[in-house]
Amino acid sequence: MSAKSITSSIPITQPIRIPFDRTSKRYKVAALLAYLGLFTVLAPDAIRYSISWWGWSAVVISLTIWTVIALAVKNPAKTLARIPLPLAFLMLLMLLSVIWSQYQAITLVTLGLQITASLFALFLANQFSWRQLLHILSNTIRFLLSSSLLIEIYAALAGPIAPLFPNYSGSEPPHASYLWVQGNLFELERIQGIMGNANLLAFTSVLGALLFLIELIVTDRSKWLPGLSLALALSMALLAQSAGMTVAVGLISFAAIVAILSEGRPRPTRHRIYRIALLALGIATLFGVVFRDWVFDLLGRSPDATGRFEIWEKVLGLIWEKPIEGWGWTGYWIPGTEPFEGLISINGVPMYQAHNAYLDIWMQLGVLGLGLLVWLMIAVFVRLWAVAVRHTSPLYLYPLFGFLVIAAQSLTESRLLIEAGWVLLVLLATKSREPFAELEPLGRTPKRLKLLRLPLRILGR
Repeated sequence: MSAKSITSSIPITQPIRIPFDRTSKRYKVAALLAYLGLFTVLAPDAIRYSISWWGWSAVVISLTIWTVIALAVKNPAKTLARIPLPLAFLMLLMLLSVIWSQYQAITLVTLGLQITASLFALFLANQFSWRQLLHILSNTIRFLLSSSLLIEIYAALAGPIAPLFPNYSGSEPPHASYLWVQGNLFELERIQGIMGNANLLAFTSVLGALLFLIELIVTDRSKWLPGLSLALALSMALLAQSAGMTVAVGLISFAAIVAILSEGRPRPTRHRIYRIALLALGIATLFGVVFRDWVFDLLGRSPDATGRFEIWEKVLGLIWEKPIEGWGWTGYWIPGTEPFEGLISINGVPMYQAHNAYLDIWMQLGVLGLGLLVWLMIAVFVRLWAVAVRHTSPLYLYPLFGFLVIAAQSLTESRLLIEAGWVLLVLLATKSREPFAELEPLGRTPKRLKLLRLPLRILGR
């Protein structure tokens, strides 16, 4: 995949391809489904806390039926053909694990949820261009963060908010983490937002900040909305106080600099930049390992990564019992299911994930599942990197940034395997396989020059 082959296939005068007009009825119906689906996967606890698990199940079933219909009427074969091999094999392995699963009924149910999330991701890839996805994702996260700020202000003034349908017995929660919103805003403690989870809020805030930044750069409309949204996202990310997302921001900033410096360079120069970048990344990683106590203290976390070392040790114990085939697919650790029930408890709060996507997939699907997930992550990164580096529009940086957010999250959370993490992974894996000729046309100005002119554009000069 050479730069020459890309530029030669996309004339500068080629018009931008728009799948359908935003004002059309078809677009409005598809966009409505996209907004509802993204809200459901980005803030699932908000639905479960407000209308119960049964209500959430009804929402998921309804959206799944709608997704299947919407996908079926718009050339699904082309999108299905773009599913990368490691993703197809991984889904097949999830299905086959029903045979040896230690909890077969749970595997069947969670496999259905995995297929549902995958279909929704394929629908997004099928229906929308990269620019339209930026618009839809940005609007969804803008709503979530605005709602989170409002509910946090209310909880800070009126007191903590308990779920309408709590997942505990009795009138009082056994721990503050069982509350929907703890009301910590004015105390500058960790906030949970409408998601009901500080880590999810931090993930959504960082993802939103990156989307709003690209929106600010590429939009020809007024800059005030993406500018205010960027300020809100950064504020919410700081208030959510996630060490993992702090590391993610550093990683993405580093990747952005490398990608921008590499654009338009001759191959030997690009490779020299990559070698220097890998060396710098290796030194930083080695420093973090050697001085991890100091790094964790700087990030405001305990030396055991807030109990994660204990969690990983116990998960590794399960892995060594069935390292080849795994225990069977589950995605979510369902309460009451052996061997997860009572396996891990931190400060009296039971944990229902491995807090590392790679350990979790290894435990569930064995060494083959681990290998397939690593293959998938590498393949998606390589494809997104090629697009980000070789296209002149800053628009194509956000898919790479979004991938790096879920990749960073996967080191300390298992949410890559479920809900928003899985939807984004499948979306990026499939959408990135579209031919370069279907992207917007290349411009004559490199991204780095466009970014240098950004302050003047914001000032309206």
